Amino acid sequence: MSPILYTSHAGIATLRVNRPQARNALNWAAQEAFAAAVQTAASDPDLRVLIISGSGSAFVAGGDLRELHAHPEREAGERLNRIMGQALAQLAELPCPVIGAVNGDAAGGGVEVLTACDLRLAVPHANFHLVQVRMGLTTGWGGAARLVRLVGLSRALDWMLNGRSLSAAELHQIGFLHRLTAEGEDVLTAAHAWAEELCALPRHSLAALKQLLRFADHNSLREGYARETELFTELYGTADNREGINAFLEKRPAKFG
Repeated sequence: MSPILYTSHAGIATLRVNRPQARNALNWAAQEAFAAAVQTAASDPDLRVLIISGSGSAFVAGGDLRELHAHPEREAGERLNRIMGQALAQLAELPCPVIGAVNGDAAGGGVEVLTACDLRLAVPHANFHLVQVRMGLTTGWGGAARLVRLVGLSRALDWMLNGRSLSAAELHQIGFLHRLTAEGEDVLTAAHAWAEELCALPRHSLAALKQLLRFADHNSLREGYARETELFTELYGTADNREGINAFLEKRPAKFG
């Protein structure tokens, strides 16, 4: 059984962690397969939206603790951080929107995976556990650096220093989760509907906005202003720009390329 399932159709790809018997904990094989799937997504010129989810009742349980217990040597930790750290950095830098579709509990590295997604939705009963401190560790896949930008320093400190578990409702309230599914609604169905909405929008504008917002988050206001002007000018007068304006003036749905 493959530890990662990757499918793509009509511009929407789904990457699903497939170790339900281990609550989708990422062992070495799963980490390598996850990284390869992200590379596949990055190499696909037709990709419009990527969805990340899990099989069974859990989203992702982070690293496989049984495997980590068997390999206490420092080199094993370096390998773990290198594989997933690089994979999540590449995931966050994809030009297309990435949706985290949380089908159940996310723990440790599973929450770190979500921090690399652009948009996040979850089933209402999901819980989110950042408990690395209880293992004598920190986050290791870039999760802390991304989390503090998503929820702010104060909330990140409270969540991580206390090794807390937070509910989907709590994370929706503070903005970490953008949407919650209705009770009984399939999260992948909801994610695909969201992806189809995004596919109806101009892909170059989505990519530019994603680039602009991430640039602004890491640079000064002045640098953000300059980059915004550059990207606006690049898109101005393009076929999608003209189609959007014409559709608005003609009171019809836009049909972007």
